[in-house]
Amino acid sequence: MPAQTQISKTIINAYFNAHYRVTGAGKEFVLRPKRKSQDLAEMMQSLGVESAAFLTAYNPFSVVIKEPQNVRANKALAVDLKKTGLKFFNGSGEDPSGNWKVEASFLVLGMTEEAAKAMGVKYYQNAVIWAGQDAVPRVILLR
Repeated sequence: MPAQTQISKTIINAYFNAHYRVTGAGKEFVLRPKRKSQDLAEMMQSLGVESAAFLTAYNPFSVVIKEPQNVRANKALAVDLKKTGLKFFNGSGEDPSGNWKVEASFLVLGMTEEAAKAMGVKYYQNAVIWAGQDAVPRVILLR
């Protein structure tokens, strides 16, 4: 986490409390920050990768925008992800408290932390979710 951040504590807490649901991988499962995901570990092992990122282009800098704009941005993110050649699956970021609407997202297998950060910056995100070999999702703040 950056020593100083422009992101409010309320927003940061929302990221840590969110459920990051993977829906397009044949098996649905939820990632939670700071908690090892056995499902993610098995998926990474079966695909021979050592990392994964959970990304969205919805609601830049956590400012709610209209659904058509979010959909367009996420389609652009999907195009960029296809260009990487990495395998990715549909997902959704969900707020269990119901304060935030569901955000369409992607789980990207084999993406480095630096590449995940770059993609988050490109799509004006405050943070990305990234996991290394240990399959423990981490909230990586970007600003």
